[in-house]
Amino acid sequence: MLLAFLSALLLAAYAIIRYIIASSRVRYLVDTYGMDRQKLRKLTSQEIATLRKNLIQLRKHNDAFALEELIRKYRP
Repeated sequence: MLLAFLSALLLAAYAIIRYIIASSRVRYLVDTYGMDRQKLRKLTSQEIATLRKNLIQLRKHNDAFALEELIRKYRP
């Protein structure tokens, strides 16, 4: 009984932590690049991670045109 309760508690804590991390990724994109939260909500967590990785890579290469092209799809 106690083991089942602890398992449920750990599962709930894991789900809450994953939600906080996912919302933090979305908030970063909204605050930094002015993206629309509604458009980002349609993406999966892996797609958001890939988008963020691509944005960081384009910023590192100073490719303003490609960066703007990528961001334009998600702006309001």
